[in-house]
Amino acid sequence: MSRYIMDTKSLHTLEYDKIIQRLLAHTQTSLSHDLVEELKPQQDLGRILHLLEETDEAVHIDRIKSVPPFGGIRNIQASLTRARIGGVLSASELLEIATTIGGGRRLKRFIINLDDAAEKFPIITGYAEQIEDLRGLEEEIMRCIGENGEVADAASPELASIRSSIRTLEARVREKLDQMVKNPSIQKKLQDPIVTIRGDRFVIPVKQEYRAHFGGIVHDQSASGATLFIEPEVVVQLNNELRTLRFKEEREVEKILQRLSAGVAEHTESLTANTQAIARLDFIFAKALLAREMKATLPKMNEEGYIRFRKGRHPLIDPQQVVPIDVELGREYTTIIITGPNTGGEDGHAEDDRIA
Repeated sequence: MSRYIMDTKSLHTLEYDKIIQRLLAHTQTSLSHDLVEELKPQQDLGRILHLLEETDEAVHIDRIKSVPPFGGIRNIQASLTRARIGGVLSASELLEIATTIGGGRRLKRFIINLDDAAEKFPIITGYAEQIEDLRGLEEEIMRCIGENGEVADAASPELASIRSSIRTLEARVREKLDQMVKNPSIQKKLQDPIVTIRGDRFVIPVKQEYRAHFGGIVHDQSASGATLFIEPEVVVQLNNELRTLRFKEEREVEKILQRLSAGVAEHTESLTANTQAIARLDFIFAKALLAREMKATLPKMNEEGYIRFRKGRHPLIDPQQVVPIDVELGREYTTIIITGPNTGGEDGHAEDDRIA
């Protein structure tokens, strides 16, 4: 049996996956999930010490200040890949990129502004300094994309003009149809005195027997066939003009999205580096939060094969039930026997035999 399979079996036996799930629960973004899920016990002492040191830095920051903000940060890697190969991103994708840039800037500022950050927290500060300020791209996207994820009128003079014309023309169509549905002689021919929309065309609900009275175009009918949704002839030309304007609007929106996507494409390398640094910071602070939850302490490591736990507690046993235990191996003791209730004939209680 290979070492890899043995190690995997040992990890499963030790319920290592449950610790990983607890760590995942403390991540603030999905960016760090791969880092958490790929985390395995290490053998290189230098690597172990580095990982412990970065966690210890985060523990101290959490203690003196709190965990830094990760609000607005999204996993934008798929969008960056599409932008890099010339794809056009949607308004919502662009908005996520902008909020991620802003979230990264706030995260960096939080860390850099800590007292003596570079001296006290060199590893975490190093990651924060890797986050490049792309405020120009962020502001341009936010200027063009509204909070609801739609392209704003202010994105271009052309779009503002087209939408102004659409609103004016819509008002004219509604006014004409409102005059019709408020006319007593026409109301009796309608199922309801309202103006509605079918397929981007303004229509009125006409009783089937009065179809010929209105002319125009039938766009839909009720399930029973008793109601026809008719676009009266008096507004057909206005609706045609509206359709032309909406087509122009779509083309202008597409041009704006193409322009913004090209701007993202120019910064994909920096954005990728930013998200990688953010992911690492999220991973580190997730470890700190788990350490706080578990009341963990920083261990002293050695390469002498010596292990000593003082008041060790199993992290997956209820803290109110687990019994602390001292364990030492590698000097005077080279073997340990772990027993449980009734093992070897003793008549003990389960809670008295729980160990780290």
